[in-house]
Amino acid sequence: MDWRHARTIVICLCLSLTASDLRSEDALGLLDDRMLHLRSGGDREWSSFPMQADGVNLDQPFESAANDTAWTLSLRQQDVKQSWEVRINDRPIGRLVRDENDLRTDLEIPPRTLVDGVNRLQVVQVGKIDPDDIRVGEIEIHAVKPRELRRGAELQVVITDQQDQLMPGRITVVNLDGTLVPVGASSSLGTAVREGVVYTGRGTATFGLRPGSYRIYGGRGFEYGIESARVDLRPGDRAKRTLKLTRQVDTEGWIACDTHIHTVTHSGHGDCTIDERMAALAGEGIELPIATDHNTQIDYTEPAKAAGSSAYFTPVVGNEVTTSRGHFNIFPTRTDAPLPDHQAPDWKSLFDSIFSASEVRVAILNHPRDLHSNFRPFSPRHHVSLVGANLDGFDRRFNAMELINSGAVQTDPMQLFEDWCGLINHGMKVTPVGSSDSHDVSRFIVGQGRTYIAGDDSDVAQIDVEAAVGAFLQGRVVVSYGLFADLRANDSSGPGEFVSLNPSQDLAVSVDVLGPTWTDVERIELWVNGRRRFAKPVSSEPSAEDPDSRPALDRNAVGNRRGRKAQARWSLARSELNGDVWITAVAIGQGVTAPYWPTAKPYQPDSIDFEPYVFTCTGPLWVDVDGDDRYTSPLGYAKQLLGECGLEGNAASDDVEGNWDALATRLGEMDASVVHQTVAWLLGRGVEIKSLREAADEPIRSGINEAERAWQRSVRARLEQSE
Repeated sequence: MDWRHARTIVICLCLSLTASDLRSEDALGLLDDRMLHLRSGGDREWSSFPMQADGVNLDQPFESAANDTAWTLSLRQQDVKQSWEVRINDRPIGRLVRDENDLRTDLEIPPRTLVDGVNRLQVVQVGKIDPDDIRVGEIEIHAVKPRELRRGAELQVVITDQQDQLMPGRITVVNLDGTLVPVGASSSLGTAVREGVVYTGRGTATFGLRPGSYRIYGGRGFEYGIESARVDLRPGDRAKRTLKLTRQVDTEGWIACDTHIHTVTHSGHGDCTIDERMAALAGEGIELPIATDHNTQIDYTEPAKAAGSSAYFTPVVGNEVTTSRGHFNIFPTRTDAPLPDHQAPDWKSLFDSIFSASEVRVAILNHPRDLHSNFRPFSPRHHVSLVGANLDGFDRRFNAMELINSGAVQTDPMQLFEDWCGLINHGMKVTPVGSSDSHDVSRFIVGQGRTYIAGDDSDVAQIDVEAAVGAFLQGRVVVSYGLFADLRANDSSGPGEFVSLNPSQDLAVSVDVLGPTWTDVERIELWVNGRRRFAKPVSSEPSAEDPDSRPALDRNAVGNRRGRKAQARWSLARSELNGDVWITAVAIGQGVTAPYWPTAKPYQPDSIDFEPYVFTCTGPLWVDVDGDDRYTSPLGYAKQLLGECGLEGNAASDDVEGNWDALATRLGEMDASVVHQTVAWLLGRGVEIKSLREAADEPIRSGINEAERAWQRSVRARLEQSE
């Protein structure tokens, strides 16, 4: 073959322990669709990868003609988290896209990079070497620039609603293998473009594609269905496809809010500019976006107008106050308001600084289990999750907390939820939050994690921000990550609201779980005082042996409500409730792997094993059982009992046996959460609880031991100084 006149050279990657073992003559003109598995950092990142990688780097000889003009290196990559550089003949030509999704990308080969004969291709991790399992392969060289390669054909995609009106949306383009492909277009006002993804804020986009066969998807975030079409493009073709989207999820009366949004323009990292962000927000259906670039206060109003997106959301100025002792999203504020002191030495000084601006009403504790600046807010070294106790005496004036951060999900979907339950049992009023923490156009999808706030959403361009903030602080919210749980008590009250029971009244609870057709729910749970009370798989049948199994949950029980995927009805007998309680509903299902809305892997995993998930929970619903017209927390009851038994002071000792007996008796009448709070209160003051354990019967003794074990885990962590 005359390589000087070749238009395309396909490089074969033989799968061996060292990629450099491939002889150049084996690669000439061969097509091999296998992918090479590389591993950096030594340790296996995910159990989905083989124990043994094919190599640490790709180091590949190949033959080519010299290039007098710019050419293209095209390759497929999967699961790229860290920074990997691509070199030809020791000359860097670009980097892999830092994106865990399956995608193809094009890199320009500058003129005179290739030489006649044998050349050398390398893919190596650069910078800080962290564990990263990736696959790379299906590499091609084209004797044209990337821009020309991507514009061999043209496609126009139009997104409409059911009334044929143009609407914003996300266009996803994959080849027939499901791999995101390069798009021949650049971002502009009203559009945001990445490999395989085009956000259009106006409902239409025209872009080039390499001739071939593709599947295109249209969507608009959680509330809409996905429509798709196949398109086959020959060189020079100009095609058009219209995708009509259906609103599938009934969220009337709920405002879609993302409280954690970044731009590279103002945060300095990620890849999404502020203009691109406007298209993505409109395309994902976020109605109340909070601008939270790091330690700055940005207003989206003018960028939204310029992008033509101002009809689709009401922007709010916020700030991610980024400190060495945790990150906190605050809002609402103003661009000209004083910036909080992100170098404050402690939380008291920090919150004094945050709330010194009278407008600021919300302070969200972000990603409490993530490690930043060698500090993890909810490390056992600082925090006892079971009871929500802080061991450092921190001033905890945050009034909301992220349970779902879709850009930094936890390995265990229930970990942060259970942390939050501990805070509520400790007597704190903390609103649960779902957010995206998106810095990117498509790697982590803006609004994938979101918080629905009860409020008037009839005109999303004129949302009453003050009213929305008030509802948020009351806990009238639903955390949504691919599902939406609607909780009702006694057919009326919802999350954040208050229910009073009379002495003969049971608590009737209903849960509707909503979602689009492309997500699924596997189980619904009802939690009472931070403990799972009912749990049902969606496909279960009623059991005569288990009265709590009524009613059966039907995966196909759509009913009359748009988007209803499953229902549950439960009853809490008044006779079983010995004090005030709070309840919340949870639903969980398998994660989305489809390219149009893929849920991410953990940012800081706890294990190499991970199953992606979707999740929803509600804000707390408060129930007055004792008839005093107010809610008393488990910690509140614990303090009452300690006072009644003469054990509330530091002087409690083993010589007051009658007091311990009385306390054990009273705890036997209370919820397990009260037992936990009582034990933690005593241990926190150095009181020996041996006498209480001896005086208690089961199951109170089990609750005592559970709380003591949780406390001792934190004691050990403090001794080991481990975050």
